Formats: sequence, C-alpha cells, structure tokens
Amino acid sequence: MKKYIVHAIITLLAILIFIPGLGLVQLFDWDELNFAESAREMHSSGKGLYVQIAFEPFWEKPPLFIWIQVFFISLFGEHTWVYRLPNVLAGVISVNMAYHIGYFLKRRSLGAFWALSLACTFAPLLYFKSGIIDPVFNLFILLSIWHWYRITRCQSENTRPHWHYLLSGLFLGLAILTKGQAALIVVGIVILLATALQGRWKDVFSMRFLVFILAMATIVCSWLIPIYMQLGAQFFEAFIGYQIELVKGQIQWHNQPWFYHPVVLFFLCFPAASFAAPYLIKKGKEDFGTESWHLFMRSLFWVVLIIFSIVGTKIIHYSSLCWYSITYFGAYHTYLIHSNRGKTSSFQKVLLLVSALGIFIAITGLPIVFGRDVLPEWILPHLDLFTKSLKQNNAAWTWTSIIPGVLMLVWILPWIVKSSPKINKHPAYIFAYTGLVSLGVYCFLLPPVADLLQAELISTVKTETTKTKLLETHGFKTYALYFHGNTKSEDFQGPWLTDTFVQHRVLNSPYPHQLGKRIYIIDVNPPGNKRIITKCDFVADTYFRYQFTPIDTLGAYWVWKRK
Repeated sequence: MKKYIVHAIITLLAILIFIPGLGLVQLFDWDELNFAESAREMHSSGKGLYVQIAFEPFWEKPPLFIWIQVFFISLFGEHTWVYRLPNVLAGVISVNMAYHIGYFLKRRSLGAFWALSLACTFAPLLYFKSGIIDPVFNLFILLSIWHWYRITRCQSENTRPHWHYLLSGLFLGLAILTKGQAALIVVGIVILLATALQGRWKDVFSMRFLVFILAMATIVCSWLIPIYMQLGAQFFEAFIGYQIELVKGQIQWHNQPWFYHPVVLFFLCFPAASFAAPYLIKKGKEDFGTESWHLFMRSLFWVVLIIFSIVGTKIIHYSSLCWYSITYFGAYHTYLIHSNRGKTSSFQKVLLLVSALGIFIAITGLPIVFGRDVLPEWILPHLDLFTKSLKQNNAAWTWTSIIPGVLMLVWILPWIVKSSPKINKHPAYIFAYTGLVSLGVYCFLLPPVADLLQAELISTVKTETTKTKLLETHGFKTYALYFHGNTKSEDFQGPWLTDTFVQHRVLNSPYPHQLGKRIYIIDVNPPGNKRIITKCDFVADTYFRYQFTPIDTLGAYWVWKRK
C-alpha cells in the first residue's frame, strides 16, 4: 500500500477518534478555562500581541496556542468544542508523524503500531481531546528532536543537513512561543546528551549550527521584540518570576512527592507503559537501524522525567512529553511480537495487570460511589464540607457512567488474564480495546464528573452575572467567573473607580498586574449592586462580614452582597 494512502487512512481514523464528543464535557477549570478565556478575550478585544485574563496582560504563557484557538474561533464561533480543536489537529499530525518516522526507519509496521499506540493509549487519547497547551507544545518538541536526529543521519545518507538544522530550530522556536523556555531546556539537554553518547560533537561545533540558532531566534523574536516595545521589560520580569515559582514549588496546590510522575506515567499510559518498561532502560543489541533513534527516545524520556521530578511544582501534563517515548517503545514491543522476534515477559504481564486494575477501580469506583443519590456512610468521614455540599446539589448519575468499567471488565481484563506465560497474545488488540474504553471514559464518565465539580459554580456565575457585573470570587481562584460570565472589557471599567486609583494603575504601573475586580469591590467601595462568591467552607473574618452579608447559603457556593 502506498504511503499517502496509509496516511489518509491514519488521518481518517484519528479524526474519528479525536473529534466525536468534543462538546460533551465542560471545559475544566483551571487550565482549559484559562486558555479558552484568554482566547475569548483576545478575539473579543482584537488585541493579539499578548495573552489576557480579565482584559489585562497575563504573563504566565506565550501566545502561540491562544493564537491557534482564536483562529478556530474566527472560523467556527465560540463553542466548547472549538477551544479543543488545536489539540485535535496536534493529535492528527502526531499519529501521522509516528507512521512517517517508522517509514523512514524502513519499518512501516512499526510506524503503524506507533500511530495505534499513540492514539489509543489512555492519557494521550484524552489529552488530544482537551483544550490545554501541552499536546501542541509536545508536538513541536518532537518535530525539533526528529530533525536533529535527521542531522545525525545525513552523513550515512550522503545528504546535506542544512534543511534539518533550519527545521529543528524553527520547531524549537515554535515550542518556546507555545509554552516558554522549558522547550529550550528540554531540547537542549536531549541534543547534548545524544551528542555526547554518540560522540558527534561536530554537529554542534559547526557553522551550520548557526542556522539552527538563527531559525529559533527568528521565531521567538518575531514576538519578543513587539511585546518589548509595547510593554517594556516588566513582562519578562513577571514571566521569569512565575517560572521560578514553578521550579521552587511555591504554588502549594501543585506540590507533589518526587515519585509523582513515575506513578502517573505508569497508570495513565496504560497499556503502553507496561510494554515499554524494559526498553526504557535496555542496553545492548537492538533491531538493526533503530539504535540511534532509540537513543533519542530514551534521552527524551529520562530528561523530562528527571527534570520534572526535581522541580517543586508537579502537574500531570508536565511529564506528558514522556508519552512519545512510552508509546514508541510500546509500539516497538508490538512490532517485535508481530515479526515473531519477541514475546511479552511475565514482568510486563504483571505490570499490565496492576495498571489495568488501578484504572478499573478508578473508573468503576467513581460512578459507584458518587453516582448514588446518597453518599455511602463509610466515605463521609473522609470528605470535607465543600465536597459533601457539591454532591448534595449534584443530580444522580445515569447508568451510562458505568459503561467504561464494563467494557474494561469484558475486554481488557480477560485479555490480560488469558495472556499466560505460555501464550504470546498480540498487543495491538489491547491497544484497540483501550482506545474504545478511553472513548467511553470521555463520553460517559467525564461529563458527570465535570458536572459534579463545576455545574453549581457555572450556574451560580451565570445567574449572578445577569444581576450585576460587579461580581468576584473570594477565597478561591477560578476562570469560570470571566468565561461563563461572558465578561467584556467595559465590565472592568466604571465611575466607581476613583481617579487616584486609576492614575496609580496607569502612571505608576506601565505593566498592569492582574488586580481583578475583587480589589475594586472590596477596597474602593464602589456604589451599586456588588456581590462575592465564596465556597461554603469559607471562614469570613470581621472585616469581610462588616462589608458583606450572605444572601444565598444553599449548596457548595455561597453568594454575598455588599451591605
């Protein structure tokens, strides 16, 4: 079968996997809502140079991902599914890239299995249907590393490497423009590590390396120079300061133990992680012609895992770059079995069983526990007041929420049990089964979970913003206030701002911080109908109660009105 036909088939299957159900699940607070709100404000205000929140510059992220979201908004309008289209596109490109790499390695079946592994492994499938930055960011990094790998092959292929220096630098620049300097750190260390292990220092100490640097710098400076001219150096100070906070782990709710990422990767990258485990540390003879690419894949995995295990702030998607390496080696194991040159070891089968049981317990336990009209007595002592209140106002889940668990019980667990030490079952089947279970999780389990976590807050915001735009949350942070409140730039202006306060912001703070309306409401004492949303477990001090009185104390979120 010709290559372009295979790419067409892979593209069609990827679309059928990644697009259905995009609008079934509410955008999750924080990350999805953060980026969606930034795109909505950028599209509404027409200011595309920098990211905004509350119509003020937002220094935590560069703008490329938001630009892509705005592009799709301009095509299709403001819908939940539109904000997730950039990652659908990244998913389609990623699985095609997986096949392309296998084709270049002269192992077309390996490329096909990598596309299958990448599309159907649990976490990558769900993330390609999300609205967060990382899938696009990770794709640019993979493309940069791939073209650097091609540089190392040019001598044996008798080709010129200039084009690959250019493309590697361009994709690295795009990655930096997507999420910041973490791309430069990761790609730089991977290139240096692979170069040292291969002894190919001539690739770095070459005049052609300037092409790589200039290409990267051109992409980055195309944004940095205009934003410096408009906002000055304070943007960079704020951006770098925030990155330092992440490294130090000063954002308390993101702090996790050092083993957080290995555990997350083991369970969420089911089943690829169990198949890939031996190859991530394997040394010695490997399939001829793949050794060099394996070096880059291992380097990427260990560099990302070590870096983000060291930094204080740990979030699931920080280690998502490891998914490429994990799904690749999971596909490589499948390729060896397909070509009758390998078998699934007892160790791998034990890992499969443990990770499958972990996911099965999670996806069946959620609807069994929280899908009941009344929470079971044994769990009540372990829940705080806020969580209990969320459940009280949450409708009972439908029977469809147990479909993913049933599918796993019928398909995946029997496959693992039947795959005894004497039976070498083809791993492609479990990848396909996992893809179907993951789609079930997305379509049937995530919607009630999203409703449990967010429906009451969204309803409260929508109700209260129809009464007043002088609304803010207190004691917790959410982007639902701006997104679901459909705020406009004029909502952050008004006669209730004193002249002194406005002058202080404009004259003494050329780069305005995210002051938000709450400071105006509480400290400036504007006239009119002013309201605050808090969680039900919020303990108001004397100063707060002197100014506000509760007017809605039903449920997990309370509404307060200024006296």
